Amino acid sequence: MKTTHSFRIIGFTLLFLALLIPGRAMAQAPADFGREYGLNVHAENRGEQVPRGRVTKVLQYFFPVSSLMPDEPSDALFMTQQQFLTLFGKLEDLNQKTKTKLSDEALYRQVWLKSRRNNWLPDTQLTYGTLQEFLYRYLVSQKHGNIAYYEGLVLDLSEINSTQFTSIQQVQEIIKKLTAHGEQLKRLVKPTESDRTLRSQIDKYRQDFGVLLEELKVKNSPLNLIPDLPQSIRDKIVANNLNEILSQISYNYSKNTANRIHNLNVGLSKISGQVYQPGETYDFTQVLGRDGWGMYKYGWVLLGGGEAWQFGGGLCGAATVTFSPSWWAGLEIVKRYPHSALYRSLYPKESLGLDATIYRGGKNLIMKNSTDSPILYYVKNDTEKMEVTMYVIGNASYANIKIEGPILTARNTYKWIRRMERFDGTVVVDELVTKYGAIY
Repeated sequence: MKTTHSFRIIGFTLLFLALLIPGRAMAQAPADFGREYGLNVHAENRGEQVPRGRVTKVLQYFFPVSSLMPDEPSDALFMTQQQFLTLFGKLEDLNQKTKTKLSDEALYRQVWLKSRRNNWLPDTQLTYGTLQEFLYRYLVSQKHGNIAYYEGLVLDLSEINSTQFTSIQQVQEIIKKLTAHGEQLKRLVKPTESDRTLRSQIDKYRQDFGVLLEELKVKNSPLNLIPDLPQSIRDKIVANNLNEILSQISYNYSKNTANRIHNLNVGLSKISGQVYQPGETYDFTQVLGRDGWGMYKYGWVLLGGGEAWQFGGGLCGAATVTFSPSWWAGLEIVKRYPHSALYRSLYPKESLGLDATIYRGGKNLIMKNSTDSPILYYVKNDTEKMEVTMYVIGNASYANIKIEGPILTARNTYKWIRRMERFDGTVVVDELVTKYGAIY
């Protein structure tokens, strides 16, 4: 999924195309699922909480061998998620003719962990919609030998497609898990019929995910998506096994002065083609060249809240074009400075807090490749359109990256929030706070 933001920075159009990788796939329950158990879900009540009495009646039909004590009929009483999962765990054991020896608290933790892995209850409240998804996923899991859950999924084989799965790394990890599980079953000395059925099912999953992997490599490959790639860049993409465009940004420089255009393009040419390994930190000033004499020219810069004729004017544009897609791609900010002043005529609302500036002997931009993959920067310069496009190329380390902002937190201070969900379900949240000395 790509999200596009279009805005102007210092009089020039800046287009962000941040690649947001969808989270784990969701097996979608049929619209009429649950009616056989007395659960009628429709558009109007999907987000409403389910009364406790309705929950117990539904579970009585869902687990026909169970017997539940009549519950309070009042629609004003609701069942918490913890109460529901504890009750469900007990009924599941009873239905399987076993009796749990766990305490209610321990049983709740066990069932909660399983339901979380299967993405059954994404909400904190037990709504009609989440109850429907929970029961549907439980039955799908049962149908596939309680094992159709790879990477936190319960899904039918028909769901293994490039619409549900867009991340190459995610699919590769799923294939690894399937292979390891299949090998484990092969080593069983006395496999049961259930073991053999499960192994056959896992083999089918692995084959289908393998076909999907090859499809995604073709569909997502920078080699196919970026036109007119130089051979040197193609060689680096192949050598580092880079399969995806993590983010990209286009910057129109047509309204710059000649010297600023020169500095911008020379500066970006220095970063283009650079490859940074996981954990590696890079200093933008070092990339540009510490002194820059013979490479850069004098140009207008924003300094102390006004304009000044300084050496290297325009290089802040190169810093912004590098910083913004790096942050959207999930890299760590070690050091970054915004401009000292924001000009309303040059900075529309959407751009607040997303600029970066550098200045010799003081302000610098330092980023760290905190992803699990090498990162390659490539800049394509369209001299006819007077537009540069920065591509950040690598392999997705996150199932989902969501950006929220700008949020006004104080006078001339804006915040952006970045939520990065890894494939194991852990979430990293950080903030980008920008304070301007003045806004004109």
